[in-house]
Amino acid sequence: MYLLIDLSEKDLIHLALFDESILKQFESAGRNRELLSCINTFFVQQKFAKEDLRGIMAVVGKGSFTNTRISAVTANAFGFALNITLLAIDAEQIGKVQQLIPRLLEQKIGQYIS
Repeated sequence: MYLLIDLSEKDLIHLALFDESILKQFESAGRNRELLSCINTFFVQQKFAKEDLRGIMAVVGKGSFTNTRISAVTANAFGFALNITLLAIDAEQIGKVQQLIPRLLEQKIGQYIS
């Protein structure tokens, strides 16, 4: 499964766990500082172990600089700790994250989002 991190809307945390055929979404009204707590809550609800993540997509370029930075730093930390690929995407690409899986898998492990 792959994780989508989207903080592009003010005070809304949007996450998704997905693969080629499944898409499970999570939204929480909350501040960006609650991102890790929301990820944990979502993973617990889905009975998903972080070690099973195969890649992360993070929305960048829309929303506040701070929200973009928090999304990127969180993705980068998970990428480093779990040795997985990362991909920065635009907000307009959120609806087609499953189609972007091949592009995510083309990324080098250790290449960070900036």
